[in-house]
Amino acid sequence: MSYSSTYGLLFQVTLLHNYFLNNGEETFASMPDDKKEKMLQQFSTDAFIAVTPTLETNTVLKNYKMVFKKTKTGFGVYIKLKDESDPFIKVPADLNLTFLIKINDYQFENYTNLDFALTRVYLFSNVKPLTEPVSFKYLPKINDNKLISNAYLVSEKTTADLISTLQPSEQQNVFGVISLTVKGDNSSENIIDDSDKMLSPNFKIHFDNRKTLWKYINRKAGTEIKTKTAKPLTRSGFIEIDPVNDLDPSQPAESQYPNPSVKSITKINSDYYSEIFI
Repeated sequence: MSYSSTYGLLFQVTLLHNYFLNNGEETFASMPDDKKEKMLQQFSTDAFIAVTPTLETNTVLKNYKMVFKKTKTGFGVYIKLKDESDPFIKVPADLNLTFLIKINDYQFENYTNLDFALTRVYLFSNVKPLTEPVSFKYLPKINDNKLISNAYLVSEKTTADLISTLQPSEQQNVFGVISLTVKGDNSSENIIDDSDKMLSPNFKIHFDNRKTLWKYINRKAGTEIKTKTAKPLTRSGFIEIDPVNDLDPSQPAESQYPNPSVKSITKINSDYYSEIFI
């Protein structure tokens, strides 16, 4: 006689990045569904970040018959069921699961529209820490039209509190923390309802691509030309530069200018520049 366990989706977290999903100046959000699907087929979060449960959360997962499963666009947490939507083991409302985000790509900072601070981390949560102000930003859901901004960068005090809960082997190079509690501060972000039924929410972390002023440097001639406005950095597509209207100083109409790579970026005051040597 064989016996098989049934698992259901407790929740999932989808991670997206416009550097990989936009096509030149065409944004992922504006694409028709078939093109979105094509862009997603070429997309994997492994290209820029790694998300893993904390050691403490790994223990919680085992104790509650849960399974962490990576996907190309993030991860899901599954739980053993006794029927269609009831967990095999009752999940307490205050149960917390925490996951660490660490950067895989050394160029991530160059193409991601965020500020980076050594003493502060990004927190993506459905519960506001006591050390954060009322303006705290909660983790968006999949249908929310929200991009991750510097507003998700928490204070040094909150950061220190978060890092202190980790084992020493986990504390290095933490970019972000995903902290999800079964019952959130808002009912719309709950993972299980008041009847202990699974809601299976899909949370979303959607990074925006950085836009930079493009500076064309001719060392031989000793000249510099730059775009008048910031242009988006994307892995796919090509952005045409109008030499007459886009550049300062204006250049002959027949001139052609390449798009930059993400390797050479400098920050001057509050402006980011991509340097292209021609």
